[in-house]
Amino acid sequence: MGVLPVTAQGTIARTEHDGSEAADPAGSQEDTLRRRPSKIAASTATYLGCVVMAAIAIGPFIWMVSSSFKLPEDVISLTPRLIPQPFTLENYAYLFNNGILPFVRFFGNSAYITILVIIGRLFVCALGAYGFARLEFRGRDFAFALLLGSLMIPDMLMVLPLYSAYVKLGLINTHFPLIIPPIVANTFGTFLLRQFFMSIPKEYDEAALVDGASHFRIFASIILPLSKPALATLGVLTFVNVWNDFFGPLIYLNDLDKFTVPVGLAFFQTSDSTQYGPLMAGATLAIIPTVVVFVFAQKYFTRGIAMTGIK
Repeated sequence: MGVLPVTAQGTIARTEHDGSEAADPAGSQEDTLRRRPSKIAASTATYLGCVVMAAIAIGPFIWMVSSSFKLPEDVISLTPRLIPQPFTLENYAYLFNNGILPFVRFFGNSAYITILVIIGRLFVCALGAYGFARLEFRGRDFAFALLLGSLMIPDMLMVLPLYSAYVKLGLINTHFPLIIPPIVANTFGTFLLRQFFMSIPKEYDEAALVDGASHFRIFASIILPLSKPALATLGVLTFVNVWNDFFGPLIYLNDLDKFTVPVGLAFFQTSDSTQYGPLMAGATLAIIPTVVVFVFAQKYFTRGIAMTGIK
């Protein structure tokens, strides 16, 4: 076995004792210097690619915000400007003072429907996930397989049967179809939380059971506090899904006072014309709650995405 002396440059050189050639420190430095430009070029190309992709992604958002402060004729101008000239709040004023569309009520309807669905979905999905992840009972795996199988059913396939059922129950033109079904029928949320609950050591449950705790106490005092990232992830995803839902309110609601923000914004676009200014102002205001929720939940959301394996 040959000796491996360390050179002054920190390079390990083989002796001729084992038959191999000694490494040349000067040659290694030349190789390093030769490779450095290619690494710099690769890093530069990567950063440029990221900048271009970010610009493509955020470009429509910037244009939307900019257009909300422009005069109607400037929004569709053939020489578009990023900075409005003149800068006006006319579109926002028209949004809330048009005398026809009650946008304050639209925002209120969207807010209370979204909050109720988030609270209900987190509770119901967490309970279901606890049963599938922490309890042992006959047929558990088969029941969970059936639950996962329901994910294969397209949502559009259920629209007509659900609409017929709501008509018979007298629930059309109420917020019931927008609140209760999304709470009790969310397979993805149960699956997401179940995967996270299974990563929590079962020794916690066993120790709590020995101390006389019930399963609901374990669920409320141990599992939920340890599952903040997964709960935050499901909460953010639910907020985005419910707040931006257009199809459900469109088919289940008839009265103007019961509409939500996405349906209200659709009134600015008809087959004859589009009021781009108020439309962009409304869309800008509608996206603010989503941005705020994501900013405050970003830490937990990122951890939840990583720990549940959803990418």
